Amino acid sequence: MGGPTEIDEVEAIKDIYREAGRSKNTHATYLQAVKHYRDICGNPLPATTKDVSDYIATQARNVKVSTLRVRLAGISKWHKSQGFFDPTSSAAVKELMKGIAKVHNEEQTQAYPLTFAHLRVLCDHLEAEKLLAIQREDQVSILRLHRDIAIILCGFWQGFRSDELSRIRVEDVKFHNDRMTIFIPYSKTDAGAAGRKCELPRLKLYCPVSAFRSWVQLAGIENGAAFRKIDRWGNISDRGINKRTVERVLQAPSEKLFPGERKFTTHSLRQGFADWAVDMDWSEKTIMDHVGWQSIQSARRYIPARRDFGDLAVAPPNRRIDAPDINHGDRPGLTLIATAREIDENK
Repeated sequence: MGGPTEIDEVEAIKDIYREAGRSKNTHATYLQAVKHYRDICGNPLPATTKDVSDYIATQARNVKVSTLRVRLAGISKWHKSQGFFDPTSSAAVKELMKGIAKVHNEEQTQAYPLTFAHLRVLCDHLEAEKLLAIQREDQVSILRLHRDIAIILCGFWQGFRSDELSRIRVEDVKFHNDRMTIFIPYSKTDAGAAGRKCELPRLKLYCPVSAFRSWVQLAGIENGAAFRKIDRWGNISDRGINKRTVERVLQAPSEKLFPGERKFTTHSLRQGFADWAVDMDWSEKTIMDHVGWQSIQSARRYIPARRDFGDLAVAPPNRRIDAPDINHGDRPGLTLIATAREIDENK
């Protein structure tokens, strides 16, 4: 038996790149859809138009329309990848889905926005916790709090998704006098993996640039993923964070800071930034360019509409979320702390 041929090596390299081209989350979702269709419901593959029509008709009362669409996308992907006719593309299936949507469609649930007011309270709380950790010489907490503040501020001011936060590499970040640029190699909506460059400004308060730099310097990360898991002993992983890590960062302190409010998700950061940008009179196009939305339909799911009915409107109560009154003195490294008055003046 001879060794691997040059053709074998080329095919192996091609397989590596094909695998890299897949979105792991999307691929996993499609596999679950196929598993549900074939293994749980016992339906045949490859499927006919009638098979798929029967499947979605029987499932329509049990799951959301959006879930049905995802499952159809998974079934479609399987047929195309195997070289079979795609039954989900038939007129009969499309007409049936249209009818199901008319009867069963519901408004999509939006992420609860982490507003600028929430951001202010949350970061002030974490900065206070960081000061206490420094006083206790609690190295694990010091690491984790530096990381969490950087995640929140970078995620908010750029409207990053959790997968984009996990893909930030230290070597792709450049610091300038007035800003920080981050190159994201690919993202969920970047089908061609062209990548995009993001720009985060230096701010007087709640600055993402100083928070990011403080974290990577403290953690000693010189290359690879910038935001990483930290275990209970303070060991920093080589891999980037995932969605669950971002949700824990947001939810853990928020449960006591904002009792009675809905839980924040990974999309709460971009929802909150869009809310702030509208308040600051950013145009729709400017918000889309900054966050990286490709379609106006996607953007408008996040960008709140501001409608002024003048004197006829019954104004909602002005519920203000005030930052705790914390005095940190002149200790270095605590530049993110600000009073409510300072924020209003620098907003």
